[in-house]
Amino acid sequence: MKSDLWAQLINTFEVNTRGSRRKMLRIANFHLSRLQAMKADPFIMAMLLVFEPVLMLYKSMFSNLDSQENLSIGNTVKFTAELNNMSDYWFDEWQTMVRQVFETWTPEFKAIFPRNKEPFQRSQYDMRMVAVEGLHKTLLTYPELKHVADNVAEKLTILNNARNTQTEGFGTTAFTSSMIEEQRLVLADLLDDNLCDLKKKYRKNIKMVENFFDLSELRRPSSDTDSRFASSGAVEQGMTTAVSLPDKLRMSANADTVFVNRSNQVELQCFYSANASASDNPVKLNVLAMQSVQATAADAGWAPGAKYLIVKNLGTVTAEFEVQVTESIE
Repeated sequence: MKSDLWAQLINTFEVNTRGSRRKMLRIANFHLSRLQAMKADPFIMAMLLVFEPVLMLYKSMFSNLDSQENLSIGNTVKFTAELNNMSDYWFDEWQTMVRQVFETWTPEFKAIFPRNKEPFQRSQYDMRMVAVEGLHKTLLTYPELKHVADNVAEKLTILNNARNTQTEGFGTTAFTSSMIEEQRLVLADLLDDNLCDLKKKYRKNIKMVENFFDLSELRRPSSDTDSRFASSGAVEQGMTTAVSLPDKLRMSANADTVFVNRSNQVELQCFYSANASASDNPVKLNVLAMQSVQATAADAGWAPGAKYLIVKNLGTVTAEFEVQVTESIE
């Protein structure tokens, strides 16, 4: 038979921040500010001395996580750029080198490139890497193509290094995320302890306790996905496109913004605007082909009321882009 826990025994701070570690951050920041405001009271000062370092560690973990995730975006851009170099340029060079030894109609040429470029253009990263590795092994069976095999091996090292950097970042991010969850539980227990102590202190004036906690935030449904927005799209040559920011995203000047230009030949400009049809802004970010730029929202022209991210294509062909915006940990 199920036995429900008495509501008064439930840690409301832990329950209401499950799946929303940034919500915990906002609640803890509010509590810290109220403790600081009342620190002239020795009782409150004792609470502050315990609570502040725990919260500072939590915020530091978030800063590290945001940095790691943004670095992962940059590492992925670099890796995909190398893959594109392979399919767009290196492959043609390898075929030209092989053709100097074996004509395209020979069995040897067909054995080396049985499906031409198709295996090297698949969307799956690892399958494209496997195709390059397979090509290298095949080339090693032809002594007269040693120079081609050496060239492929050199390029394969470049690809492997870029891939390793990318995947190592994923692992680091996973560990940091786990540590943040552990620290969320520590903060939840500490907030619950402070609630109990404050109820004892202000037993004769219990309404005072509410001043130390942001009850509206505590009761508001929220998840970590509400604190981060990601989008992608394409913008035609010489045109602009507007990306609408969700209402749940709490924008501020320090919101972390990452722009990724997926085009290999077009420069993009990105900026925030209150007007979806805006075509320019005094403050903006220029993102070169196959590059990513990380900046605060203010560096990209954000101001209160800006509900759109404008992407402007400065080139002569359609360009793809990605954007990620994360609430500031203030």
